[in-house]
Amino acid sequence: MTSWTEEADTFAGARSPGLSPGVFRVAPLPGETTASLIRRTADRYGLETTVLRPYWRWRNHPPRHQGPGERADAEVLLNAAGRQVLAQLCGVEEQVLARALPAFGLRDGRLQEGPPSAAWRTAAGVAVRGACAEVCLRRSTGVEV
Repeated sequence: MTSWTEEADTFAGARSPGLSPGVFRVAPLPGETTASLIRRTADRYGLETTVLRPYWRWRNHPPRHQGPGERADAEVLLNAAGRQVLAQLCGVEEQVLARALPAFGLRDGRLQEGPPSAAWRTAAGVAVRGACAEVCLRRSTGVEV
């Protein structure tokens, strides 16, 4: 019998909290940020976003404001294995994610091929932001939509 850690290591080479991937289908919204989709996926599983983060090896910390908490315009870039992990967690094909998420296919020099990896950026720093991200950003910062 395998332990949950052995099963987690088998899951695309990721470190895992023991969650069975792909139980729910979480469809991306057109123009959504990858960071937003990860948050919505965690919500769908009834988890905090931080519980899903061990699926990827993070190369840096989330962008923050002067005070506590992540910036509303935080974005995530993934390597190929990381994109596969997100597709499996969401229960959708990578092509679906690539069509909906503006930053999904973008590359980052810090993300080498190999285990699922991710890097934080600001949406402005990625220079790609869809209409959905703009609406979400305005709502989360209290700006009228």
